[in-house]
Amino acid sequence: MIDQIKRGDTVITSGGIIGEVNKVDEANAQFIIEIAPKVEIKVLRSAISEVLNKETQKVAAKPIERGKIEKSDKKNKNQPPEEKSSFGDPFVCGIFGVVSSGDSVIPTLLTGLQKLEYRGYDSSGIAIINNEGEIEVKKSEGKVKRLYEVVDESKMSHSTVGIAHTRWATHGVPGLKNAHPIHTNNVVVAHNGIIENYNLLKKGLEERGMLFHTDTDTEIIPNMLTLYLDEGLSPVDSLFKCLNNLNGSFALVLLFAEYPDALFVAKRNLPLAIGYNCNTVFAASDSNALSAFVERISYLEDGDIAVIKSSGVSIYNNGTQVKRNIENSSPSNFLISKNGYPSFMLKEIFEQPRALNKTINQFYEQYKEVNKKLFSELSYITIVGCGSSYFAGLIAKYWLESVAQVRVYLEISSEFRYSNVKLEEGSIGLFISQSGETADTIEALRYAKSQKQTIISITNTFNSSIEKISDIVLHTLAGPEIGVASTKTFSAQLATLACFAVELGKIKGILGGERIKQLSSAINSIPEYVEHVLNVMKIQHISGSILEHNNVILIGRGSSYGVAMEGALKIKELSYINTIGIAAGEMKHGSIALIDSTVLVIAIIPYESLFFKTLSNIQEIIARKGKVIAFSDKQGAPFLRGVCADVVQLPDTDNFISPVIYSVAMQFLAYFTAAKKGLDADCPRNLAKSVTVE
Repeated sequence: MIDQIKRGDTVITSGGIIGEVNKVDEANAQFIIEIAPKVEIKVLRSAISEVLNKETQKVAAKPIERGKIEKSDKKNKNQPPEEKSSFGDPFVCGIFGVVSSGDSVIPTLLTGLQKLEYRGYDSSGIAIINNEGEIEVKKSEGKVKRLYEVVDESKMSHSTVGIAHTRWATHGVPGLKNAHPIHTNNVVVAHNGIIENYNLLKKGLEERGMLFHTDTDTEIIPNMLTLYLDEGLSPVDSLFKCLNNLNGSFALVLLFAEYPDALFVAKRNLPLAIGYNCNTVFAASDSNALSAFVERISYLEDGDIAVIKSSGVSIYNNGTQVKRNIENSSPSNFLISKNGYPSFMLKEIFEQPRALNKTINQFYEQYKEVNKKLFSELSYITIVGCGSSYFAGLIAKYWLESVAQVRVYLEISSEFRYSNVKLEEGSIGLFISQSGETADTIEALRYAKSQKQTIISITNTFNSSIEKISDIVLHTLAGPEIGVASTKTFSAQLATLACFAVELGKIKGILGGERIKQLSSAINSIPEYVEHVLNVMKIQHISGSILEHNNVILIGRGSSYGVAMEGALKIKELSYINTIGIAAGEMKHGSIALIDSTVLVIAIIPYESLFFKTLSNIQEIIARKGKVIAFSDKQGAPFLRGVCADVVQLPDTDNFISPVIYSVAMQFLAYFTAAKKGLDADCPRNLAKSVTVE
């Protein structure tokens, strides 16, 4: 039957991906299928699970493991190989530095940048000191593979010391002019963070005759250092004096032309690690990315300045030489590979069942160490987060208030830290950050800690800044997430929060034994239900409906409101379509004025106690000529068919866990909407994986 496949047929892979056959390669027993405009994948004959011919007759085919697909595009010969790596602390930008005893560092710098690329991709660059003692800099716009080509074409000099940077713009528009590293004739720097008093410092430097050639705040640093060097100060003394003038958070790697055998680094509030391997020493903003290169690792502390040579490292703080612990570094077990998927995001969506299973199992191991007395008399809890983490907190608010009867105050990190609200001593603050490095969340956490709150954090990253200042840490085990849009880390946050809510309800005596058993069983079944969602192929089909509209609204009630907010964020950040999330009951209080025949409404409406109230809201929208697509379940779908323009049926679940299931469906919907527009889902414009600037 499989031999009947021909060009133009619609096929379904065992991974649940639908596409139209563009080419049949009989010699190699494979097909080229198009899953979205200009997005093609190569599929082995054995990877086709179903065929949908023009008469819509399904033809069975041999199933195989999900993911056995390969990209059809041939790699550029200059494109770097995909290598093993582990990703940890994500930042706005990535910085990397290397000192060797003799080998050229240029290949290592480029490989290091490749590992850091997903945290900044507006531009990238490297800098070395050549044999003539001159600073040599090469930059490129866009992704790191272009920098490979620039370096290859320019034939950069051999050098044993160098720095590198990937950028996500904060000061100055993206482009070569503002790409890092930034330099004068004798100093070059790559910088993460923001200098808050940039304008004041720039004015003072200009008055002293210093010239500025970029729009970046970073250029303050090499200019100021140049002045201090001209005054006769050493590099270390110049750095101390310079950094004392800077307001803000930063991590720096620097080269001084007169010191061609040394790399200089400094940090304040942003992570920076040093890695050791025989006669080569590394510095990077991602400690886990170093694991592919090093055997031992140390973490710098705020105010540290380090002078790194191949022979050793000297660290100073407040003018005094200090030592930092050196730990063994575990080799990375993760692959920076799409494993045949057309994008990291799609791969990570399909990795969710395993990630959720690991996270749920690990929660109970971690929770054994928690002092349960903290929760027995708890009356309220404050949840703080940004972006997707905030929406995870919004869903958790409904869970905690319903099953643990704990009042939840939900706060946006960037607002909470400036609120000046007096918090009750000994109460609990729950801070959510997938990276553990989100600047606003860190500052909000410090504010809560200053008021003697007990801090619980949920993060996907070990050894993060947030972990180090929290009282209790609950790690999600989603694994490395390369795509900028949060997928498996978001669902892992929800799984952790669901477990936490049930445990809290148990400790406070709110939940009876039978309900505890029901909820625990439901949580343990989440991976299985997510697996089911990943095979709901209609989600890919209806993504085309979104492309027909310039304005999209997602609605939901109760915990489904949080799903609507997160789904709206996913669609807007990936497809650039104006999309908003609204509580279904709030439509009539103003937002219904937006409804006409040009607006698409997506309703998150599982069959539960609020189902018919949301159905009434849907009917109000339809009465005003709005188009509605509903996401529901087997029980709810019959009430929606004939009312809505389309219905996507998801599996019946315990309503407690439905937000996890429906969130995955929204991720799928957002991904295929972007793919059909021909957009890069891994690297949406203007976004970075995590934001460590305020």
